[in-house]
Amino acid sequence: MQLMKAFFLVGVSVSVYALTLEEAIDRTLKTHPNGQIASLQYESAVEARKSLDSALYPRIDANTNYFPTKTFVMPVNGAFATKQGDAFHADVSGSYSLWDFGRSRDKINASLNSQEGADSTKKLTRSELIQQVWSQYYGVAYAHSLIDTADASVKFYEGEYSQARNMRLNGLKTEADELRFKASLMESQDRAAIARSEYDKVRLALGLLIGNDELISVKKEELDQRCEVITTQNSSLEVLRQELRTNNPRLKVLRSSIDSAKALSNVSNNEKYGNVALMGSYSYDNSLSSYDSYQAGITGTLPLYDGGKLSAEAQKSRIAYAIAQKEFESAERELWQEMYGAYRDLIDADTSIQAKKGVIEATVKSLHLSEGRYKQGLATYVDVLEAQSTLENAYAGFSKAKYQKIRAFAQIQKLLNSAQTGQALVP
Repeated sequence: MQLMKAFFLVGVSVSVYALTLEEAIDRTLKTHPNGQIASLQYESAVEARKSLDSALYPRIDANTNYFPTKTFVMPVNGAFATKQGDAFHADVSGSYSLWDFGRSRDKINASLNSQEGADSTKKLTRSELIQQVWSQYYGVAYAHSLIDTADASVKFYEGEYSQARNMRLNGLKTEADELRFKASLMESQDRAAIARSEYDKVRLALGLLIGNDELISVKKEELDQRCEVITTQNSSLEVLRQELRTNNPRLKVLRSSIDSAKALSNVSNNEKYGNVALMGSYSYDNSLSSYDSYQAGITGTLPLYDGGKLSAEAQKSRIAYAIAQKEFESAERELWQEMYGAYRDLIDADTSIQAKKGVIEATVKSLHLSEGRYKQGLATYVDVLEAQSTLENAYAGFSKAKYQKIRAFAQIQKLLNSAQTGQALVP
């Protein structure tokens, strides 16, 4: 039994892992599937662009066929006669597009814009993952602080309950005092158990984010230290909005979509002009007799009637271009609302932190006074319970305001595309 207990303790010590914010960010960016998907999508866009580049180069094809037996029909003395024999044919043909009214170049430009969009998507995914790490990492520290607040409440109510019981036994207090503090003690123990459960959930969530099932340990002091070095943004709202338009990766993706839609619209509009190509081939035949042939020249195609297909495709591409523009406008409004909200949350968090700090200082004094008056019979247990409840809420609100400040800051960094590395996020 002792040996099994030792192994259990070793397993727990191994499964709880402490790491820095920078380590968590680095591991997440290397292992998270979303980041890997974004990288693969970018590689796919690069290969798609390379595929379209081939339209600017000649195309050469080789063909060959051999028939061990083939029937040949030929005129002989005014009649047709047949003969069996083998047949062999081989040829090499080449073509080169001389002019297609810029359609190939527009297709390549559309592909280049798609490639740029894929690159911006990859950066957007990185920023989102970094923001998630910040939220989860400091969420663990926040949950840790709530455990400490809950444990302090349990300790307080244990002392008050013990004191009330002794005073009842000595005839100084009633059974109602004892039972009320007992009930508060049980409630605080329940809150402490819930706080520990939530703490483990957040730790597991962070572990899964960085790529394993470890329960990550983050000290509550991390919350205080990070909150102290984050300062309220000095930039005006106008400057922030301009930075958002310029740097936000999602808007960059949509700009690339607009440019790509415009290029594809040009392709559809120019389909009606056809194309001019240079053609050439060499072939060799060995069927009854051997001979080779050559041909070289220029071919041109011009669509005369297609049942309205080309005009419909052109209109469809123009609509796609208009939709891409409206999607950009919609996203810019949405992101600005998100930015404004995060900016206000950052400012409000500072105000809330100062307010909660003042509430804590005042409530600590009030609680001490209420306890003293209660022992002297000048106050009821209700006064003590109210003061303690206010103090608990103030401590919890104090930690929550710090956590909200960090989350708001991380959100602003994501929106401004300043969160490509852990170091870039550190003020």
